Amino acid sequence: MAQAFYFIVLLELLTVAWVDIRSHRISNAWALANICLTPVLYFAATSLYPLSWEALIFPIGFIVFGFLLYLLKIMGAGDSKFLASLFLLVPLEYQLPLFEKLIISTAITGALLLGYRSFVNRSSLRAYVLTGQWAGVRQVLRSRFSYAPVIVLAWVLWGLNLWK
Repeated sequence: MAQAFYFIVLLELLTVAWVDIRSHRISNAWALANICLTPVLYFAATSLYPLSWEALIFPIGFIVFGFLLYLLKIMGAGDSKFLASLFLLVPLEYQLPLFEKLIISTAITGALLLGYRSFVNRSSLRAYVLTGQWAGVRQVLRSRFSYAPVIVLAWVLWGLNLWK
């Protein structure tokens, strides 16, 4: 059951990532689908999904902190809602390891994008720094990117450890 669950969610994540890359949006329909699937999993696999308030810590955290990140224009609203609904599907014992992989994949992706933007825009960036135009520096380095592929990377990294 765990392998089937993993690959079904991987298929969903790949689809969401593809749509997110093309449209820069994650539809609320994906979050709603995950929320509707959650009770089915809790009744079908009671050994994996014990009824516990602890299972809601990460989903609620993604809604609260995701909203703050949305207000700061760091993360899209759809990203945080989708992450919250995804963590509803993940059994409690796997939530922390998946969260750790999400942090790692976010850091790797962020560092690579920052390095890429710095390299491609190095002459503009140098000019902004030398003239003290910090708004220009922010503009060069800061841009939105699709977050769903980062979630896919975290899921794959987590899955590699799942079957060791």
